[in-house]
Amino acid sequence: MVSNYSLIGLFFALFILAMDFYLLKKRKIEGKGFVFWFITGVVLGLFSGVPALFSLFLILFGTEELVSAVMATGFFFFILAFFYISYRISELHSQLMKLTMEISVAKYGQKQSGASDIVSGNPGKKGKSKRKNRRKVKT
Repeated sequence: MVSNYSLIGLFFALFILAMDFYLLKKRKIEGKGFVFWFITGVVLGLFSGVPALFSLFLILFGTEELVSAVMATGFFFFILAFFYISYRISELHSQLMKLTMEISVAKYGQKQSGASDIVSGNPGKKGKSKRKNRRKVKT
């Protein structure tokens, strides 16, 4: 007979998998994130459905109590998840810095060429620059 904890674990695993596929369908999650959460849901479902697999943790960690082995596995999983999240934040920060440099170089290039199509105060609208307007007023 399946215990209540196994049923809760199975429902939680199915919820993770359903949310993972939903976010993939709506294009709210990237491939790397999808694979991470898909594997997490499958492993959680596997261990919830077959509780005897937890005995592998006892052998792997050499503990006498199942709770200690499960806690150690959870701790290692969270360290892995934090490492992945910090890696992604670092990657996104690098991309942001690169994009910022590209934008500043493009704006500097526009100022140097003198052909600025953006009127200050009205971004996106084309018009004459202030320099040309001043020349017309003086003459």
